[in-house]
Amino acid sequence: MNMDFKKFFAISPEEFSENCIICQSSDLSLFADNARNGLFVKTAKIKNATIIGLRNNFAAGDSVLFLENTPCRNIILFGSCGVCGDIDLGSPIAVEKSYNLESFSKMALCKSERSFEYSNASKEFNENFFAKNPNLNFIKTNSACVNSFILQPQYLDFFKEKNIGAVDMESSIVFCAAKIAKINAACFMYASDHIEKYPLGKNLAEPSKKRIGNTRKKLAKAIAEFFFDKN
Repeated sequence: MNMDFKKFFAISPEEFSENCIICQSSDLSLFADNARNGLFVKTAKIKNATIIGLRNNFAAGDSVLFLENTPCRNIILFGSCGVCGDIDLGSPIAVEKSYNLESFSKMALCKSERSFEYSNASKEFNENFFAKNPNLNFIKTNSACVNSFILQPQYLDFFKEKNIGAVDMESSIVFCAAKIAKINAACFMYASDHIEKYPLGKNLAEPSKKRIGNTRKKLAKAIAEFFFDKN
């Protein structure tokens, strides 16, 4: 690695837990009250887990690759996502595989034959989480990891063909990097906007806002408690 580990994370490799939660820095307070400031991420510690708060989504892949030679062996990516089809706002989402639509240029220029690679979540890790949280009523679907809000509607037919119910900006990056680093990875998100009905930025009714907020808090609590109980 050509970047100083401690400058990147603000903690040293041996300080990492076996379990890590990756989220946006704005969501870090759901897990911990205090954090240390690295160059591109914030880090915090809770019982049995290290929290990595991304300042920008472009740091997601490097954050995971850096963890290869640390104690970290399990990662959960947590955050908001867009959805499509029949999925409602506030639904808890579990990603099974994530398609790589990370290139803006490829999304913009790919008009006919649409061929995108995908990376899988760790199936056993997912199943262990579901077993401990049977009441969360996850929607299990595939995700598209995209780099454009404007271009998403042009891909609705592709999303339907590939059983893609969620769109985000980190999942395939994290899954791919985790595979390289030999780390288990899962992705649990909450639906905060809908590509067709409630695009990002559209004013939402109070009941929808409340449902999104409740799912966000409930899911974060379940993730933290999953690691609390992990031996």
